[in-house]
Amino acid sequence: MNTSGFYNSEGSRGPNRVYAPTFELKKELKDTYTYPVGGWTWYDTVEEAQAAEGFDIQIVEYINQMESEINPF
Repeated sequence: MNTSGFYNSEGSRGPNRVYAPTFELKKELKDTYTYPVGGWTWYDTVEEAQAAEGFDIQIVEYINQMESEINPF
């Protein structure tokens, strides 16, 4: 499973994009940003993100599992 994406310190993940009122982050431009941007940083794996941001990886894995069951596409 690909777990790359934009992560914040709460373990929220935007795999391809993050939209906010004052900025937008896009996967295809991930190497052009100076991180963090609005609290978000790109990581290649959830393990990298957890190590850097300090969130509980088990909670994030549970949320990802629930999301995949709700939206299997």
